[in-house]
Amino acid sequence: MGSHVGIVRTADDLTTSLTELKQLKEKADRVKAHGASQYNAGWHEALDLGSLLTVSEAVARSALAREESRGAHTRLDFPGEREEWQKVNIIVRKGAEGMEARAEPRPDPPAALAAIAHASLEELEGERG
Repeated sequence: MGSHVGIVRTADDLTTSLTELKQLKEKADRVKAHGASQYNAGWHEALDLGSLLTVSEAVARSALAREESRGAHTRLDFPGEREEWQKVNIIVRKGAEGMEARAEPRPDPPAALAAIAHASLEELEGERG
């Protein structure tokens, strides 16, 4: 994740990360840690490894699907924000072939939240007093 799915990303790096994560999942299936009566950090890490790899794949697939740069997600191959991406969420779910990520239309927010999101700083601070 640190090498290929950092803040600055490209499709090539993200695709490489998915290949490497698949290899790591295969190795993780064979990980064993012996329990002991005292706290055993290796045992806890072995228990968490599958979940860590699942979340890592979800992040990489989501980043690959989002073809723009926004906030802490920067795609060198898709610089800048794009209006159409503001209207969708990236949804990750289990598909027939494994994990899949796709853009789905974002529902309109409640009116009160939309008003806050589109208010100026002055408007927001004016309501304090």
